Amino acid sequence: MSTKPDLDTPEAIHTLVEAFYARLLDDPLMRPVFMETAGIRIEDHLPRIEAYWRKMLLGEKGGYTRNMVARHEAVHAHEALRPEHFERWGLYFHQTLDERFSGPMTDRAHELADRILANLQRWLLG
Repeated sequence: MSTKPDLDTPEAIHTLVEAFYARLLDDPLMRPVFMETAGIRIEDHLPRIEAYWRKMLLGEKGGYTRNMVARHEAVHAHEALRPEHFERWGLYFHQTLDERFSGPMTDRAHELADRILANLQRWLLG
């Protein structure tokens, strides 16, 4: 039996987002996409991403109300995202899940991440 928690509480989602973004922002390919191209303020961005995953995994209403596709379209219009950006995002997301979490909601997060990546890549890259 796994001793890893499932991704089924706001606290677990907070842990995921913090660990995942630490990886992304430590990567020389990914950091510029977030910090320069998208120009995020990490202190504003992380709570939004947590709200997104709480909505997707926990069904939380009202927390995340942005158009995720439009946000990525704006970044892509500023500087084109490439397949390797999507691959690296997916790699880090899945690694973070695998290292820290286990259970039905964690499995759901893996599935959602793959679907989100495939849809965004298809939409933005054709």
